Amino acid sequence: MHKPISLRTVFSVLAFIVGFAISADTYEVDPAHSFVIFRCLNVAQASSVFIYGRFTDIKGRIVIDKDLAKSSVEITINAESLDTGVPDRDKHLKSPDFLNTKQFPVITFKSKKVESAGKNRYRVTGDLTLHGVTRTVTLTVAKVGEGKNFKGVPVIGFETTFTIKRSDFGMKGLMNVAADEVTLTIAIMGIRK
Repeated sequence: MHKPISLRTVFSVLAFIVGFAISADTYEVDPAHSFVIFRCLNVAQASSVFIYGRFTDIKGRIVIDKDLAKSSVEITINAESLDTGVPDRDKHLKSPDFLNTKQFPVITFKSKKVESAGKNRYRVTGDLTLHGVTRTVTLTVAKVGEGKNFKGVPVIGFETTFTIKRSDFGMKGLMNVAADEVTLTIAIMGIRK
């Protein structure tokens, strides 16, 4: 004669199955607390200085799985949202001399692999598409914190800084004005969905 299965056992099994099925957390990028900042050396001036700017329109999704190999990152930046604080310079940077935002209105990053790189650090390899050209890049990403926002919703923050060559993305003009290397900092806060 078999013993009847207790309700406690049933609930324990169900909790395990549900916990296993939802081992991944999905976070939507919070545009109010996420930043994409860039700098490029202005080589046209007698004493070269860095020009700084940012993109103000950013969207995306981060999936964090207990199995890190199943984690992913997708970021979309509106290239037209570029802002250096000088309207004439912004207009030039959006022109065909540089970003050509009318033809290439978005910049995207889509991960292909996420690996651990130490405590709260990750190596994220993915495709960066800029100016209509896609290149595979590997970024070192730091988790800068996690907790709950003022509404009690779980949030998480990540940041990475990396350098690209604009010529690798088809922007080869005016090297006597702006340096080839551009450094980007991406700071993301995700809100769990």
